[in-house]
Amino acid sequence: MVLVLEKINQEVKKMRVMSKVVLAAIFVLWAGASLCLAAATATRNVRAIVPTMNQSLTLTVSKITPGTPDVWTPATEVDFGTLTHDAANHIFRGAVFYAIDVDVVDNTNAWTLSHARTSLKMDAVNNLDDNVNVAFVKQTSGTVGAELSKFSFNNSNGKSFTKAQLDGGWLRIYYGVATGSGDATGVVLVPEIKPSGSYQGTITLTLTP
Repeated sequence: MVLVLEKINQEVKKMRVMSKVVLAAIFVLWAGASLCLAAATATRNVRAIVPTMNQSLTLTVSKITPGTPDVWTPATEVDFGTLTHDAANHIFRGAVFYAIDVDVVDNTNAWTLSHARTSLKMDAVNNLDDNVNVAFVKQTSGTVGAELSKFSFNNSNGKSFTKAQLDGGWLRIYYGVATGSGDATGVVLVPEIKPSGSYQGTITLTLTP
C-alpha cells in the first residue's frame, strides 16, 4: 500500500512539473506572438486637391464711429462728411474714420498690391492731402492686426505690398482726419481757417502679377 501511494505521489509531481513546462511554453509563444503583432504596420495615402484661384480683388469699406466699443457700419466710400469745429483748439475734427479691407484671391502668382490716390482737393490751391492719415495694417483676424506703415494721404501714393508680406493675413487700410495724437509724419491738424467747401479725391487699389 505504501509503495502504491509513493508511486502515485511521484506521478503527481511529474504532472505538476509538466504543467509548469507547458505553461511556460504557452507564455513564450504568447509573448513572441505579441512582439510580432507590435511590429506590424499598414500605410494608407492621404489626399486633397487645392483648386486654382484666379486673380481677383475685392474691397470692403467700413465707417467706424468711435465709442466703447467702436461701431462699424458698411459703407461704399470714404466720406468724412462735415467736419466738426473744435472752437477750443481752433481746428476741425473728423467724427468718424474708415477702414478698407482688401481681399486678394490668387494662389498662382507672386502678386503685388499697390495703393494710389488723387488729391483730396477743393480746387487747384486748397486740399486736405496733409490732413488725413493712411495706415496700412496686416490683419490676421477681424480684431488682430499689425501696422505695416503709416503715411499722410499725400505720401500714401504708390505704396505697395507683396504677397509674401501679407502671407497669413490680408491688408486693411485705415483713413482718418488728423487728431493731433498718433498722426503720421507730415500730417497736420485742419485749421479753422481752412477754406470752406467740398473736398474730393479718389483711392485706387491695383493688383499686379
